[in-house]
Amino acid sequence: MSNSFSSQNNVGAHDGYVTRVTINQNTEISFYSSTMFRLRYSKLNNDNYKKEYAIPFTIGHTNPWKEVSVSVIQKDNIYFLHTEKLTVEVNIITKEMTVKQKNSGTQIYPSDGPVYGMFKDGYSMFDSASFFNEKNDNSRYSHWFYNPETHLYDIYLEEDALMDQYFIYGPSYQKIYQQFNQLIGAEPLLPKKAYGFFQTQHLACNGDQKQLMDVAKKLRERNIPADNLIIDFEWGDGCIANKEIQWGSIMDWSDNYKKPLSPTAMIDSLKAMNFDVMLIQHNAPDYKNRNGQGWTETIQPEALWWEKWKEKLNQGVRGTWQDTRRNDITDSRIWTGTQKYLGNNNRVLFMGCRKMQAVNPWDFRYSVTPVNNLIGARRYPFDWTGDCSFNWNELKWQIKAITNSHGSLKGVSYISSDGVGETWQIQARWNQFSDFSAISRSHNPKPWAGNIDVANFQNKIKIEGRDSVVIKDTKENITHAVSGNENTGLSAERSIRKHRKERYKLLPYIYSTAYENYLKGMPICRPMLVAFPEDYLCFSDTWPYQYMFGSNILVAPVYSDFKTMEIYLPRENDWIDYWSKEVYKGGGIISYNTEDVEKLPLFIKAGAILPKTSERNWIEEEKQEEKLILDIYPAEGKTSFTLYEDDGKTIVYQNGAYSSIVISQNQAKEGELIINIDKAKGNFKNKLYSRVWQVRVFDILNVYNSVSINGKKEKIKANSNSSKTDLKNGEMFKEVTFSQSLDKSSTLVFNKNN
Repeated sequence: MSNSFSSQNNVGAHDGYVTRVTINQNTEISFYSSTMFRLRYSKLNNDNYKKEYAIPFTIGHTNPWKEVSVSVIQKDNIYFLHTEKLTVEVNIITKEMTVKQKNSGTQIYPSDGPVYGMFKDGYSMFDSASFFNEKNDNSRYSHWFYNPETHLYDIYLEEDALMDQYFIYGPSYQKIYQQFNQLIGAEPLLPKKAYGFFQTQHLACNGDQKQLMDVAKKLRERNIPADNLIIDFEWGDGCIANKEIQWGSIMDWSDNYKKPLSPTAMIDSLKAMNFDVMLIQHNAPDYKNRNGQGWTETIQPEALWWEKWKEKLNQGVRGTWQDTRRNDITDSRIWTGTQKYLGNNNRVLFMGCRKMQAVNPWDFRYSVTPVNNLIGARRYPFDWTGDCSFNWNELKWQIKAITNSHGSLKGVSYISSDGVGETWQIQARWNQFSDFSAISRSHNPKPWAGNIDVANFQNKIKIEGRDSVVIKDTKENITHAVSGNENTGLSAERSIRKHRKERYKLLPYIYSTAYENYLKGMPICRPMLVAFPEDYLCFSDTWPYQYMFGSNILVAPVYSDFKTMEIYLPRENDWIDYWSKEVYKGGGIISYNTEDVEKLPLFIKAGAILPKTSERNWIEEEKQEEKLILDIYPAEGKTSFTLYEDDGKTIVYQNGAYSSIVISQNQAKEGELIINIDKAKGNFKNKLYSRVWQVRVFDILNVYNSVSINGKKEKIKANSNSSKTDLKNGEMFKEVTFSQSLDKSSTLVFNKNN
């Protein structure tokens, strides 16, 4: 027998925050959209659905949702809930749920397909701790909730009473990412300088101010791009003078960092060299109900902790690395409190722990998935994978984890790894991978150091048995790579310099891709199955160790001492070798020579538009680029790229203070190439009103002999991009430079006619 709810309950009711359907005193469903909902089971004794528990830590969307049209019908023990897109069936006795497409009746869930990160058969399903019940050390019940009065997740429910199960239907990856981004909350943009490189000083208690300043000077002298210096526990967190103490027990600078300059003067001197400073901290504030927060070396009184941290911020410290082994409520408190103190004028620079590695050399507990994280932690970037091992196997594992299974496929882009290689070859390859991922960072050693004394490095970090640890001589083994083409040197310096300079030139491309991640949830590093879901050689995650860096660059990190490596260039696309400019027509599986340790396999997708800057060794955070380079790789059919820009420093972009410029290319069969640069939409402080564009068109067949801009013929010239490797096939680029008023669009036409 079928019957409807009573008249007041036969549709979902909007409670001021969300459209909610209460099935009985223990079960309710909240609809965020017609394809996204939460099923909640409650074991609270009294009011099962208190308003204060409406927004758990998982959810970052704190403003009211639009009303969703929902109808509800009961048939025996099963309730049928219909939205515009879905039919959700809930059995209140067995607690089983079925989800179907409303129009076709096709069953979506449950299904038998494979799980890829957060995805399965066109949908995503997760609780507070993980996707699809993956192993996690956190409770799967909701314990922390958003407080609209404090704007913190500080409402605490101790008992395991509220079980939340979230469901998102796409069915495409892009649609699931977008909805996940909206529900959980976007990964905020980092300060623009954070898209540069992070170098860590890790010398245990032998570290001092002089050595830090020397590292900064060497980075500049050796022409190695870098923007951020991280100081490990030696700054005072775990050291007094040259003696180690309990990490995090002291929150003042060690004497080693107070001379010859005061900490403020030291930071000012580094800023004058265009470096920001970040400190590693092994303590956390002891706030109310701080339960289940994982390992933290020292817990400090909340007021004292904030007093000392604000003191460091006032001295010019730019950010904190919270080495507390769990990125969740504690990190959210520190991140949010820091943002409140900095105000709208500065973005938070913060790193927490995702803890996932193939092997931790001194801690063999299970950590091959991010077992310490709650889902909502993506709102507080960025992360590092934990103290990992140093060999080829670890590098291979980190590549897949960060850009595929535990990073990008779980909606988290901003993850870095320590990058400590036990040989100079591993160090070179690891840095190549880091430079073409969301975060470029190295923990140790310095780029000019030789082979790594791994045992010594482990001793510097080891926690147990500190009294018996003997720190070896920390003087760096400085060796230089042999010049020429031979890879016989003992240093990765040349490789690091080469690839890091490419990263810095690609900053406009990387920053725009980060904007796409913020706005739409699409990861910065994109697994092949996400980038090419229709390609049968990609959709089953067949190539998990290569990925797309944004929409246009394919990266295939080398993860062993290979002479050759198989790489898949998705079919029906032409691909161009980033270095030699060799063209691979139609894609396919290729055998790529990887004997040159100083060359990361990179490929550009035909149709790509790559906005770039001139060569540089640091990022001017608030400076807008008056001249940009546009590298265009023509392809039949229209392709486009959106260039996003803002002030690079403040958080006002979250209120729409940014601009976007759509750039497109379309190559006609007869050879004409049309490039459109739309006018800039949107505004922000210090936005440019005109720009010089250096447009470079890849033209290996020497097709284009003339160009017109907005109907006026202009001079065209060949350009080899000042790289000897580009001369292999002659002058490969045709170039034109012009100025554009950014309130107007421009059209460039390259053709065969003189």
